[in-house]
Amino acid sequence: MADHTTPLPEPPADPNRDPEGDPLTPPSPGHHDNPQQPEGPPSKDPV
Repeated sequence: MADHTTPLPEPPADPNRDPEGDPLTPPSPGHHDNPQQPEGPPSKDPV
């Protein structure tokens, strides 16, 4: 197959390559949109 030679359009939002493109897929552990930490917000952290 010579698919690599033809400029194919962007593939469907895959949870492995674009987790943000899929609202049903939870954000990656490295990406913190709204960190719900039980220890409290970092703004009130004494450290």
